[in-house]
Amino acid sequence: MDSNSIITTYPRQGEIYLSRALRQLGDTKKRPVVVVSPDIRNEFSDSVIVVPFTSNLAGVENPTRILIPAGEGGLQADSLAVCENVSALRQTYLEQGPYGEISADFLGRIQRGVQVAIGIYAL
Repeated sequence: MDSNSIITTYPRQGEIYLSRALRQLGDTKKRPVVVVSPDIRNEFSDSVIVVPFTSNLAGVENPTRILIPAGEGGLQADSLAVCENVSALRQTYLEQGPYGEISADFLGRIQRGVQVAIGIYAL
């Protein structure tokens, strides 16, 4: 790499971070989120689009909640991706991470859950 090269980092689609509390959703604690916005958007924007996780597995039968097993993307416990709570937030709200990256299969399931939540994919 030459001395004129600049390395910039930005959150990548599929990466999991610890986020500040998503107060617009009534959240009061930090929680893991997965970045669902495309890399090109993330590179040129000061915000990212994320889906939060919960370790409360109630509602697992809901088609907008996708079960992600412990270990996937660095998650410490089985968790639900809460796709109906898709949110844009400033990149500075991503406090720790990335912990890892979820597989293309699980990312696709989460993207489908978001589509169901906003009514562009019928079950």
